[in-house]
Amino acid sequence: MKTLGGKIAITLVSIILGLMLALQFKNVQNVGGNVSLQRTQELTSQIQRMNQDIQSQEKLIVELEGRIVEYENAAQDEGKLNDAMYQELERARIIAGLTELEGAGVVVTLDIVPYSDWGEYGIVRNVYHDDLLALINELNAAGAEALDINGERIIATTEIRSAGDYIVINTNRYSTPFEIKALGNPDTLEASLKLLGGVADSLGEELEISIRREDKIRIPKFSGPLQLEYALPPHS
Repeated sequence: MKTLGGKIAITLVSIILGLMLALQFKNVQNVGGNVSLQRTQELTSQIQRMNQDIQSQEKLIVELEGRIVEYENAAQDEGKLNDAMYQELERARIIAGLTELEGAGVVVTLDIVPYSDWGEYGIVRNVYHDDLLALINELNAAGAEALDINGERIIATTEIRSAGDYIVINTNRYSTPFEIKALGNPDTLEASLKLLGGVADSLGEELEISIRREDKIRIPKFSGPLQLEYALPPHS
């Protein structure tokens, strides 16, 4: 019944998304030849993300159903129960950023553009923390599963902010160049960044930015302190 209910929910979501996309394409057709290439790419990207969301939800349903079966079976055997609890702990550690990870993805390098004018040297502009945040947000939206900047693992509590000529990440100061590593589907991550008029296109007007795919990227675990003083589970 749980499996049937999950499939019904996914089917309903798919129908609703399909109707939304059909309406969008109908509006595009109504405006004739005035639709820009950028808008077409945006719509294509939206379709890809919606399909990925559906696939992710289906995968999550299967995974949760599998965990239920694991616990039901493990409850009959103390040793199996311990193994199941350990595996769940490992999942939690990975999500929290406390485990080193390795896999395919993209590497983004962001640097300044120097120039010389009549013997005077300078840069077009510096790299700001907003630039890094824009790239991180875009990668997250594209399904990045793990991120780091200059070796700093990005987790829920990571701060990325300006501090004079530096940018502070996890309380540590960094300056250019910045290297962002992202684990995930290389095709999806690269396409989201290279979208016409997107983040990389905009940053490339004033900064030097490169995006390369790699089959084997290693991202370190978060090494900073994690101590909660005020955020506690509610008492029953």
